[in-house]
Amino acid sequence: MEGVSMEGVSMEENIKYPVWQTLKKMLKYCFKADKNIYLYFVIFTITGGLYPFLGVLLPKYLLNAISKPDGEMKDILTIVLIFLALMAFFGFIRTFIRALAYPRISYVRLQYLGKTFDKMVSIDYKYMEDANFLEDNSRALDSTNSNDNGVEGVYSRLFDAGPVALTALGLILFIGRLNIWILLGLLLNVTAGIWVKRSASKFLYKRKQDVAHAERRMRYYYNTTHDFGYGKDIRLYRFQDRIDQNYNGEIKGYVKVQRRIKNQEYFIGLLEILSFFISNGLTYAILVYKTVNGMSIADFSMYITAVTTLTVMLATLAEQFSFILNEGQYVYDYFQFIDADMGDKEHQDKSEKVKSIKERETLEIVFDNVSFCYPGTDKYIFKNLNFTIHKGEKLAIVGINGAGKSTLVKLMMGLFDVTEGEIRINGIPIGEFNKKELYAMFSAVFQEINVLAYTVKENIACSSIDINEEKVTNALEKVGLKNKINTLPKGINQTMLKVIEEDGVEFSGGESQKLAIARALYKDARMVVMDEPTAALDALAEAEIYESFSDLVEGKTAVYISHRLASTKFCDRIAFFDGDGLREYGSHEELMDAKGAYYNMFMIQGKYYNEEVAVSE
Repeated sequence: MEGVSMEGVSMEENIKYPVWQTLKKMLKYCFKADKNIYLYFVIFTITGGLYPFLGVLLPKYLLNAISKPDGEMKDILTIVLIFLALMAFFGFIRTFIRALAYPRISYVRLQYLGKTFDKMVSIDYKYMEDANFLEDNSRALDSTNSNDNGVEGVYSRLFDAGPVALTALGLILFIGRLNIWILLGLLLNVTAGIWVKRSASKFLYKRKQDVAHAERRMRYYYNTTHDFGYGKDIRLYRFQDRIDQNYNGEIKGYVKVQRRIKNQEYFIGLLEILSFFISNGLTYAILVYKTVNGMSIADFSMYITAVTTLTVMLATLAEQFSFILNEGQYVYDYFQFIDADMGDKEHQDKSEKVKSIKERETLEIVFDNVSFCYPGTDKYIFKNLNFTIHKGEKLAIVGINGAGKSTLVKLMMGLFDVTEGEIRINGIPIGEFNKKELYAMFSAVFQEINVLAYTVKENIACSSIDINEEKVTNALEKVGLKNKINTLPKGINQTMLKVIEEDGVEFSGGESQKLAIARALYKDARMVVMDEPTAALDALAEAEIYESFSDLVEGKTAVYISHRLASTKFCDRIAFFDGDGLREYGSHEELMDAKGAYYNMFMIQGKYYNEEVAVSE
């Protein structure tokens, strides 16, 4: 779409905000999601629009009845009861319809939120590692997160604006017949109000990145102080003073940004106060003049009530209109974000290519002259990399820290696109695969273990339906967690973590890593990737995983990343990486005979292992 940066999908300040196109898109989506909301809107507008007129007319009829020489209490009570009955009827219908409509509006917003989730999990992974991405798009993402602003806020204000607009229109015609200058004064007031609110919002929008930046930094320190995981380090290393100092600094920075915004709103708001005094002074002057010249007290009371009601209605309408304009800006940003191509669309029409790989066919991956540097940088992690992972081969990727071992895996699984060259899976360029089909080919265990607040079996199956419990149990047994799970009160149905359920179970780092390996086993994909799968395990648990490694990857292509070279004896080939890329490639015996970098690292690690054994003896 025009005017949208595909890399950052951030809104440029000079882009014109198409108000009506945005509202039209929202209304079209709402009609598609729930047509009943429109029916409720019509009923709510009619009943809610007529309701205020009862309060305008009541004083006139009541004063006329009281002022009649032969007026009886019965007539006065009849008027009051009729008006009260009508007000009760219209008020009940208005409130009842609104109560029916608002949950439906919330449901429409949740559908937007679902689209946001689909977008976030389908866009290129590179955006997830871009520090500026969420900051640039925070307002667009926040537009679906609340009942009070963004998408639902706009829908709610549009819904509420119907009766207010109907009442205002009726009162404008009513008062306009009395005196056009009263009407012009009121319109001046509401126009000034809209202009003031819109100007303040534009100023805020121009500062949205400053606000998002300040909120992100402040949120980091808030999360750090509220995350129990940092508790030991904060206490033992006395981080509390430093965190408190930095937190206070970020709060001051946030307050500084907000003060600049509020000062601007204050100076602009003085114009709104001036227009208010002009409008009200003009109104009362004209009504007093007409009363002195023959208008009845009953009519004076009615017009005063009408003017007061119209003033409130116009102010409400101005607030609603301003809110819709202001929040619509962020809804527009949301649509730009959803519609932008961030890698989630370019593979949608390529699913037929997947058919060229049989369902259970073992994978072969070829790196053909591949070069890669992270987006936004010019430092190459790999340059002209060439090697092949053969079908059914067990490859160990080892080397120094920062050599790009994990990056290599992300390229291989399509999480990042190569900068130059090509990666092919069974002869097909990786870019021609549908992303979902591509991800389905891999069972991966990464260094960062993400345990979710679901049951054990849901954590392993990554699903809540059609779970093969026997398969879950077999996976747990292979990684050595079966006995642990059997001790839990609910077994594989036990909820993990204590976030959702108070009796949730907390696993140790090593147990969580085993759970992640069980998850990969359950998926049973055609290729297994293990990125430091035993980093959090003790020596005995690590040996247990090593011994069963061949069984875990039987019949599959497997890649095993590790700093511990003892794991390489389970693999057919070894790829040794250093800061310059692929340094050595071959079997363990071949690389040991070559007496190169792999040999030196293996011997150094072996020396430490031997020393540890001697000390323990």
